[in-house]
Amino acid sequence: MLKMTIIDFLKERATKNADELAFRFMGNGELDGPITEWTFSELYRQSAGVAEDLVEQGLTGSSVLLVFPPGLDFVKAFYGCLLAGARAVPVPLPNPRSKNPLGRILNTAGACGASTVLTNQELAEMVAPMMSELPVSLKAVTDRVATNWAGPWPEMNEVAYLQFTSGSTGHPKGVAVKHTNAVSNVRVMGEMLRLDSTKPAMVWAPHYHDLCLVGFVLGPVQFGYESTLMGPMEFLLKPVRWLRAMSHYKIANTACPNFGYEYSARRIKPEECEGLDLSHWIVAGNGGEPVLQQTLEMFNKKFGPYGFRPQTFMPCYGMAESVLFVAGLKSLSQAPKVLTLSATDLETHTVRVLPDNEPGGRNVISCGRPGSDHRVIAVDPATLTRSNPNQVGELWVQGPSVPGAYWGLPEESTATFEGRLADTNEGPFLRTGDLGFIADGEVYLTGRLKDLIIIAGRNHYPSDIELTVQQSGAPVRLGACVAISERVNGAEELVIIAEVDEKRLPADAQSKGTGTESMDEFWASAVKTVQGAISMGHGLSVRSVVFVEPRSLEKTSSGKPRRQHYQELYLKGALAVRHEKRMMQQKR
Repeated sequence: MLKMTIIDFLKERATKNADELAFRFMGNGELDGPITEWTFSELYRQSAGVAEDLVEQGLTGSSVLLVFPPGLDFVKAFYGCLLAGARAVPVPLPNPRSKNPLGRILNTAGACGASTVLTNQELAEMVAPMMSELPVSLKAVTDRVATNWAGPWPEMNEVAYLQFTSGSTGHPKGVAVKHTNAVSNVRVMGEMLRLDSTKPAMVWAPHYHDLCLVGFVLGPVQFGYESTLMGPMEFLLKPVRWLRAMSHYKIANTACPNFGYEYSARRIKPEECEGLDLSHWIVAGNGGEPVLQQTLEMFNKKFGPYGFRPQTFMPCYGMAESVLFVAGLKSLSQAPKVLTLSATDLETHTVRVLPDNEPGGRNVISCGRPGSDHRVIAVDPATLTRSNPNQVGELWVQGPSVPGAYWGLPEESTATFEGRLADTNEGPFLRTGDLGFIADGEVYLTGRLKDLIIIAGRNHYPSDIELTVQQSGAPVRLGACVAISERVNGAEELVIIAEVDEKRLPADAQSKGTGTESMDEFWASAVKTVQGAISMGHGLSVRSVVFVEPRSLEKTSSGKPRRQHYQELYLKGALAVRHEKRMMQQKR
């Protein structure tokens, strides 16, 4: 294997591809809006200027938090850290609606021992008064540029950056990604997506998330393609901006969670599609949350007339503990594989394939094959032996992309990265905590081990129940629902927490009144709809239906529901409840 670090690739691109476009940032998401473009040589000069500044501050060998709004300042700060021999630590912006907006930054800084936070000039001036008495210093990233960098040069096994896992506000866990891990995973990505310098890419995902960081910040430097970046809010406010940019810049590769494709198919109006040309689109990565067949079909139907092809979809499986990609390799000439499984058998973790569209089936989409030098196996989490081919197990991963440790957390690292088969002692493996199976060498996901709901001895996947609620017709915001359980007298009971869709509230709801007849009827109908759909679809009764305020259910940075977090809040009575219906306990 070629032994080049990330900055070896950076320096090579700055020399061999100096005048070729590396990054483009669309300031407001519009084609005629403010756009910043850097060539590979400009990227190197900007990053080297940051590196010189960090070395002068004595930050070589330390962790540096990167807290930036979307834009190329983050990109130069990230590469500047790597050039300076500092560990880059991407972190989301503070949430102004949070009771403790700086909590995540301080928790993360404490977890990795960082004393310095880099941000842009505007944010530095805005937040400076809040930071005066805190144990970290906030600095604006320098505008300095440099041409001849002669600083420290890392080895392949040195830690390049820390990728903190999704939803880590309470107990941050930073995956210690070495240069060799990152380079290996980008190579796997290139194999799956058939990347080369002629295939431009684009993303609207948060820059601090591993999807953007690996695929669209590291990838361009390793493979030489141009990368177009757009902020997530610009996409959410007007999703057609994404497809217009894809069309205009003849983008070949992009990726986002399933939500992004469904949101686009639902929100983009037919008249907004005029002039779109999506025929250059080669790969549409879909990962980070369950991939739904109906979403793929909806997107195909809406955008097929503009050149989008069904085989363009590439469902993927990945996680920060493997840098990004775990599986996704598929034929580019065929649509994703779909298996129809017996839902009843899945309740006992048994895989039984049914004929297409047979009643009682659950469609599961293949996430493709692992990349070269990597493998995925399914393991019985109770016996720690390999699962039978027709059994669901915990997915374990092995390969050079797996970093092997959380920063400063030896016990958690051992539990996650040191999995070994009980009968052969084979290992180590990354224990993903995800449930699934392998069929014909391809990976299929069914749920999360910790989120599994077990009622009366039957296994129920929360994502299945949540999808049923979303499709029930109840007034629930898209993608804003969690299914959890509550233990009552020693038995598990089902609880549904959902954000109410404010657009479907009766007019008198704006007064916040709870005694009006129309509101009583509204909530009674909403609860009954949820109950009926779950009873019919899963044979379950619901202990409680809780409607909470819109936008009060935060997700992880990759769009996953924080089920365990909201289970804790539910049990504490700390949810932003709009209406709750708790059923009478049934005798057993």
